[in-house]
Amino acid sequence: MDKENRYLNKNSMSLLSLIFITIAGVLPIIAPIEVAAFISNALGAAIWPVILGYLLFLAVSLPILEYTRIVPFTGGYYGLAELGFGKTVGKFTALCNYLFYNSWQMANAFFIGWLIVDTIYILYGQMIPVWGWILISILTLFITFTITIQHPKNLGRILTVSVLSVLLIVVATAVYVILKSSYNSTYYLSPLSSPSGFVGIALATAVVGFYTFTGYASPLFYSEESVDSRKNVWRAIYLGLTISAVTIAIVTYSEVVSVPYSKLSIIGSSSMPQLVAWIYYFPKVFLLALNLIIGIVSLIAFGGGSGAQARLLWAMSRDGFINSSWINKLDNNKVPRNAAIFNLLLALVTTIVASFILIYFYGYNPNTVELSFYVAGTLSTILWYFHHFIPEMGLYAFLRKHKEFKFSKIRKLISGLIVPVGGVAFFLYTFYEGIIGDLVEPYFAAVIIGFLLILFALIYTLYKRRKGALGESVVLYYISENKEDLTHISDVNSNKNI
Repeated sequence: MDKENRYLNKNSMSLLSLIFITIAGVLPIIAPIEVAAFISNALGAAIWPVILGYLLFLAVSLPILEYTRIVPFTGGYYGLAELGFGKTVGKFTALCNYLFYNSWQMANAFFIGWLIVDTIYILYGQMIPVWGWILISILTLFITFTITIQHPKNLGRILTVSVLSVLLIVVATAVYVILKSSYNSTYYLSPLSSPSGFVGIALATAVVGFYTFTGYASPLFYSEESVDSRKNVWRAIYLGLTISAVTIAIVTYSEVVSVPYSKLSIIGSSSMPQLVAWIYYFPKVFLLALNLIIGIVSLIAFGGGSGAQARLLWAMSRDGFINSSWINKLDNNKVPRNAAIFNLLLALVTTIVASFILIYFYGYNPNTVELSFYVAGTLSTILWYFHHFIPEMGLYAFLRKHKEFKFSKIRKLISGLIVPVGGVAFFLYTFYEGIIGDLVEPYFAAVIIGFLLILFALIYTLYKRRKGALGESVVLYYISENKEDLTHISDVNSNKNI
């Protein structure tokens, strides 16, 4: 690879920018919409799946955060898989991660369509035409692309200002409801208020609470462009997760206490629970405006994850695993614009095809609009498992091979083995409860497609290996290049440099 296209914009992303990239990945601004499952499963204890999901993510993300302190790598997760298990496993992880991002883009497009169509329908009883729904999905992808190709400094500023602004609006709205409600009670702060006990809380945590935070690692893909990456990336992830969790918990509590306890099941069964809950406190036009603002800022926030996808594809090209000089080329701002264009075209095709398939089988109605988002989310969730738990296990394998990294035995055992094994076990549990436990159409089709895509990634990677075309391992190069700078990750009591 020519030197010009080997490096991105160094020192362009501040800690603040990385924090809001994390928040944009988790997207707590859509908390008013996504809390329905918390309420339906846990009722009065609805804030506890948020709290448990947050705590579990702090734990299972530990190996990934240790990795950010070892080396900055714009390929994200697959760098750790490659460090631990070699190029074949690393590149397989990269493909699974990339396929996840494409289904994630489709889910984003369907989310905005669902948000706008169902908001208007619930508030005013009007369905916009089917072509309007499809057009919204297409525009979502184009606007996301526009944000994606910004210079990383501009991207950081745009995400910070827009996400912070709407975050304050959402929190202020929730706090207003809490202050005005006559149903406030410490009852809703106790885990004992779940009518089915801890089972309901655990189920809500497994099905939704855990997945709420899956976009936490977007800063990984910007690490080569970050200021003081080895210190700031892990800090940004923890701070971003914490801010997101607090926001979602406040919104959840506001919806729970907005109505009498007897009406909680109605909120939990609604596709837009905040409309059912907050209609007692705000006029329809305010709720319409709020959801439109959430939709607009979501379009901007999606650019953070879409930028991560573009950098992932570009990293595979830089490695030589994807043989394309066009994808490998950076624009004048040293942004992987061509990779983003390819991602846009692929997302457009999958989204449009999926739209017509769903309309053909289920017709165009409010249920289909909501269903489309959850089906795309199911597909992306399956792919998320496979690109996430492999790197989780990779840290321990890497540390065993590289004794020069002075991790204590306890730290190595906890970060590299106990946490990943526990995380994989919980992944399997949530996978069963959230997906396998209720395989009805069209979710069954999404599961089949997901596993076929994983099989494709495996076959393609093995084919490239047989041809000797797996490419380079830039992350290993970075490790060897920067060993003298890595003494900060040693144990405090070690006097030897790494």
